[in-house]
Amino acid sequence: MRPQRAGGPISFLGLLPVAIALLAGCGSPVATPSPSPPSSPLPPIGTASPGPTSGSSPTPVASGAVAIDSSLLAVLPATVDGLPFEETPDQEAAALADPLLGLVGTAIASGLAIDAPTGQFVYAVVVRLRPGVLTADSFRDWRDSYNEGACSQAGGVAGNAEAEIDGRTVYIGTCDGGVRTYHAWLEAQGLLVSASAVGDRRLGEVLVGQLTP
Repeated sequence: MRPQRAGGPISFLGLLPVAIALLAGCGSPVATPSPSPPSSPLPPIGTASPGPTSGSSPTPVASGAVAIDSSLLAVLPATVDGLPFEETPDQEAAALADPLLGLVGTAIASGLAIDAPTGQFVYAVVVRLRPGVLTADSFRDWRDSYNEGACSQAGGVAGNAEAEIDGRTVYIGTCDGGVRTYHAWLEAQGLLVSASAVGDRRLGEVLVGQLTP
């Protein structure tokens, strides 16, 4: 469970599959993975609920139904540095089993682009957000939770940075084991994109640099 912020818990589930984190090893050359990773996701990280107004008591928020919506992948490029970006139904279905996701979004889609000979990859999830759920503070908690999950089997979180990529603010996390994470809040579209990548092709940066406006 994540620590509670004063005034109420704010954290979100990790959606990165264990198999993807394991591909990163611990900084060594990445073993050649299967193009179709297993379906087991990381366990939930913390309890998700939007933060209350300062001075108020935390208000329980009911989890709503979440759909798998492949059309959400339209915000992502069809190819990443020449690698086809393909939907990952097993990961999507596994995410739906967690009720915490319903506190954050109404729909989800995920996909993977992978260079099997070298083990370089980028995995991304797109969440259609519930209105009013995400704030600057809760977005930071989302990033922290996701990064902890992504780095949990890749040496731990090593650092965080912020960059402008294609005119958009992108938050980049790094793990000691070589995994990088990327987060972009497409506020006007009500979407959140989080990605994890491994390799010197920097496929994560390529992906977030080609998001559909």
